Amino acid sequence: MLAQKINSPADIAPQDVHDGIASILALPEGHTRDVMLGSVLTGLLLRGPRLEEVEAAIRAATALDRSGWDFHQPPAGTRFVGYTGSGKKTFKTINLSTAAALVAATGGAHVAKLGSRSASSRTGSRDFVDLVGATSDTVPHQEMVDITAEVGFGFFSIENRVPEFDRRYGGRFQAVHALSLAFPALLSPVTCPAYVYGLSHPAVGASARLLSRLGLPDVTVINSSVGQAVQVDELIPGSTVRACRVSASGEDLAFKDAVRGSAASMPQDLTSVTQREDPRENVAAAVRVLAGRDTSQARNAVALNAALLMVMSEAAPTIRSGIDKALTIIDSGAALDTLQQFVRLTGGAPHQLRSLLRPIAPTALLVSQGVKETAPC
Repeated sequence: MLAQKINSPADIAPQDVHDGIASILALPEGHTRDVMLGSVLTGLLLRGPRLEEVEAAIRAATALDRSGWDFHQPPAGTRFVGYTGSGKKTFKTINLSTAAALVAATGGAHVAKLGSRSASSRTGSRDFVDLVGATSDTVPHQEMVDITAEVGFGFFSIENRVPEFDRRYGGRFQAVHALSLAFPALLSPVTCPAYVYGLSHPAVGASARLLSRLGLPDVTVINSSVGQAVQVDELIPGSTVRACRVSASGEDLAFKDAVRGSAASMPQDLTSVTQREDPRENVAAAVRVLAGRDTSQARNAVALNAALLMVMSEAAPTIRSGIDKALTIIDSGAALDTLQQFVRLTGGAPHQLRSLLRPIAPTALLVSQGVKETAPC
């Protein structure tokens, strides 16, 4: 039985992991299935993680829905970067990743933002898209690919990508586990030449190598931490930053050092990026950065993440030059124009975005609060 083998130091045959996960997922809904699934997924992470074991678990989890997946291709010669994160971060931020994607798009990148409604924060990327007035629900995937090619930014919901798995998983797990190392990054409906994956766990090397084994051609996994307790799936200036890039040519150690060095050169100011209590104010905080109306260290955080995306998209040659480019874009407010164009092309309501720029009474900052998870991982 897989749950018993987890406690042994010996390697577990990948087929045994696959069959064990599949058997647990086939159990009737109830406490027994939830406890077994939670203990096995947590145990697989704590055992190393060992790549062959986690790969087998992920293949078992995706097998429930994989036959129904469709995939769309970017236009020839256009380098899309798929961008998502594990969630489950212990320090909640404003929508840094979505803001960074829009800045990178303004700088010449083409970012396919993969996301869902909030799993553990006030606003996930899907919440952001809704609150700024875009109507991604009614846009077919191929049309969203065309929008991404035109403006450099597109949003692809992964909420309905794994309905069978989510029926067994959704809302039950709050902490990072084995599937968090890769699962969300595999749900993209658009095939991208490169990917950036944020992980709320230090095991970025294992995650990047795992995603490479699972077929992603050029992938960078990032993590930030402050002390032992704070784990974030974005790059946070002044924190301990981890990055691992793996492609067909192997692991890029110089790239890792460039990301870490750039983050270390920036001052740390967690307050400037801490999520707000009110979802609308949380989104408005990111929009103000895009409009060039925020002079706090939040602009550095957005620029750092945008620089990574621009390098992966080949829109900037180095992280340092990408940061300089991103800061220029932020200060000019040009990224807000990109967001406005995206809202318009989706058939959205531009007045919602304009309303977010109006002065709002200050609300409380939220450092951490557990919320029921509804997204895949």
